Amino acid sequence: MYTLERLSIEKGTGVRIGKGLLRIRLRIGIAVIFLCIMLPLTALMTAVLYRQNSVLAHNLAQSAMENATRDVVVGVRNLLGPMARVVDLSAAFGRVERENLRRVDSLRPLIDTLEAFPDIYALYFGFAKDGAFYEVIRLPPPGAPGLVGRHPPPSARFALRIIDSVADEPVDSTIYITKWGDVVGIERASKVAYDPRPRPWYLAALKTKGVATSGVHVFSSIGRPGVTLSQQLATEDGEVFAVFGADLLTVTLSQFLAERAIGADGKVFILDEENRLLGYPDAERALVHHGGTVDIAKASEIDDRVVADAVRLRDGGAGERFTASLGDDRRNYLVSFTPFPEDFGKHWTVGVVAAESEFVGPLRRASMIILMIGAVFLGMASLGMVWASRLLTRPIKALTEETRKIRELDLSHDTDVHSNLIEIHTLATALGAMKTALRSFAAYVPKDLVHSIVTSGAATGIGGERRPLTILFTDLQGFTQACEFLDPEEVATRLSVYFEAMSGAIARHGGTIDKFIGDAIMALWNAPARDDDHVAHACDAVLACRALARELGGELTGDGTSPMPTRFGLHTGGAVVGNVGSSDRMQYTALGTTVNLASRIESLNKAFGTQALVTGAVEEVVRDRFLFRPLGLVVPSGLSQSVPLFELVGARDPASAFAVHADDILRCRQWGVAFERYAARDWTGAADAFQDFLTHYPVDAAARLLLSTCATHGASPPPETSDGALRFLGK
Repeated sequence: MYTLERLSIEKGTGVRIGKGLLRIRLRIGIAVIFLCIMLPLTALMTAVLYRQNSVLAHNLAQSAMENATRDVVVGVRNLLGPMARVVDLSAAFGRVERENLRRVDSLRPLIDTLEAFPDIYALYFGFAKDGAFYEVIRLPPPGAPGLVGRHPPPSARFALRIIDSVADEPVDSTIYITKWGDVVGIERASKVAYDPRPRPWYLAALKTKGVATSGVHVFSSIGRPGVTLSQQLATEDGEVFAVFGADLLTVTLSQFLAERAIGADGKVFILDEENRLLGYPDAERALVHHGGTVDIAKASEIDDRVVADAVRLRDGGAGERFTASLGDDRRNYLVSFTPFPEDFGKHWTVGVVAAESEFVGPLRRASMIILMIGAVFLGMASLGMVWASRLLTRPIKALTEETRKIRELDLSHDTDVHSNLIEIHTLATALGAMKTALRSFAAYVPKDLVHSIVTSGAATGIGGERRPLTILFTDLQGFTQACEFLDPEEVATRLSVYFEAMSGAIARHGGTIDKFIGDAIMALWNAPARDDDHVAHACDAVLACRALARELGGELTGDGTSPMPTRFGLHTGGAVVGNVGSSDRMQYTALGTTVNLASRIESLNKAFGTQALVTGAVEEVVRDRFLFRPLGLVVPSGLSQSVPLFELVGARDPASAFAVHADDILRCRQWGVAFERYAARDWTGAADAFQDFLTHYPVDAAARLLLSTCATHGASPPPETSDGALRFLGK
């Protein structure tokens, strides 16, 4: 309850408040209302369900990938196991037959073996004594890559290749058959170019008495890669007289892997010891063509970005199992690498990549259904919340309206706000007191000054500090002439678009716009925020602004308007930065000779016909990161000391968006030859070099300027004590 004395005090402040109102704190009222809403419960339920489903989805994905890996290992064993038994039995047969193997009839059992084992591509004997070779090949179907240098009849199913000596002369013959005894063609090579003894499968067999598995190599008969299982044939005293081999094309592994993909975008692949794609669902994509030869691609070089990125990340230390964004579309994939068991005998690895969305997608759909159900309940609760919030926000809106009136200095009415909340009641009282104070204050000072004081956000003072800065000045060439016949509104629009583009590029590279001066911009780096690499960032900004200016110029040309190229001047050095001005008007800016010199450097673009000029102080800091063209010593207008001048050409980093082009490098290299003579005061040699430069770049104004200087100094050489700087009297 309020006493009459208290009420009179409150009325004196301009606030009318009713008597006997129950007041509570605003935060307590809001907390009580939200505790009555199902939002926390619904959010918790959705989060728990999503978490559990997410774990289940990832476990399901890992299980599918482990099953796929296990299937691949078992499948490869099932492919190579029967082949190993074939090799072992055939080698035993060869030890018994020995010299009888060098008869055509000895190949008949191999034909029967190929009929029984469709995955085997070829079976053969290679002899140690003279390199004789007896082979049975399963011919590929029509349309598939055929035998190298051979032309089998269309009806042939098998080829019998025999390399042996006839009358002491080696002969390479190929007999084509549909079945044993049914010969449909014979070919003989003009010369024998194959010796089995240095081949990988032969050498691998010599290292073990059991079945050996070669590394991936290209089969000479078909020019396609594959794996060979081989075993040596030795006499009782251990002398090797032959090696038997069985070939398996990698395309067979690819067909096997294509049937075991996980989802629509998942892939299963096999890597050998050198990270080559021993098995890949699309066999052709895993091959590399070098002229007339074929080899298996390394996984990190295949055009399948998903697989290549996965292997590169693993080799970079990501581990054997991880989740990463892969491919051109940067989708999330689950990645697994599992080595073959040690007893397999080869250090191969099974790789599996599976799109996370294919497992998490159903989870997200289920979560959306849960969210929709929760939204219905929340909607019902919101209806009650709207009704309750109106009771709370009505006085707050009234206070907001009062603050708007105060901001506009509408002080003619008293504050009339009623609320049960203590905070709002206190705020209303304070606003009433503020109105009374401002009403009194306005009686002593002009209203505009009162408005300025009310809208001020913070107290400021005059002062600054000295620090290294990089200063940029820009200017639009020909802006005044280009806008002479345009309406002021159109000029303002074009200038706004231009400033928007330039300001954005400067801000993205850490710069601060100090001021706009007509069509010019002054920007600075290393203030207000400190930047240890401010010189390089400023150079990046200049290159970005130059690129944007060219784009805008192209648009103007397309509209039938003359382009307005931008000129840039950049300098770095010490300056004072801070608030300057008077007590009633201040501006944050930089002052000093560094600022003046940057402005003068920009104006020198007119004389040199360039766009982006920097001082030697800039070039010295970042010469290893940017390409510059030296233009010599200059004394800008209004200054007495000479400074080295350079043109900023581009970034040296090839990955940069503003990397220098090959023709820029060539131009700077040819310029360097002429400039070295110019710097050495060889005026005649420099003039000849600049003249030669102009034959290739006839519009280069800098070359014409220095050529003219060479002519002047050649006729009247400057004193030895002179630095030879070019002096400019006007901007």
